[in-house]
Amino acid sequence: MKPIKLILAALLLITTQQAFSKVNGPLLRTDTLQKTNQYLLFSKGENIDNVRFTKNKKSKDETLFINIDYAKTSSGSGVNQTGVQSPRQFGNADNPTISNVRIILGKYTDMKADAVTKTATLYTLSGLQFPLRLQVFVMGEIIDFELSEPGRWNVDLILKK
Repeated sequence: MKPIKLILAALLLITTQQAFSKVNGPLLRTDTLQKTNQYLLFSKGENIDNVRFTKNKKSKDETLFINIDYAKTSSGSGVNQTGVQSPRQFGNADNPTISNVRIILGKYTDMKADAVTKTATLYTLSGLQFPLRLQVFVMGEIIDFELSEPGRWNVDLILKK
């Protein structure tokens, strides 16, 4: 009698799990890299070292600033640095560039680029409609994120050298 109860309990558990996964299937946003009530980072390319989102709470301006820079290399005295070079060199270009922006949700009306330093570029997107989900293509890498709330946003992308 006990084995029959165990089999029935297992079948009930499996059926419940399958029904739950069909209801809450692929539309759930639980597999994000970073998730807050203000932004979601869905994915970033392997050669994007770090992504930081900040929002100016005092500003009424609805603008998105995307600052792209290379990771700083630290070298101390007496330290020899060696590295393996791959066919794709991110540090070859003077300034990192955005090659494409795919709008998934929301919109922007204008984008302009300014070279901040020899290795950094600042992109300014204006005329935003929120929520705003973008896939940004930077130096062969993709970052996929969504900004939920209107405001003045800064997204800092640090690329690996």
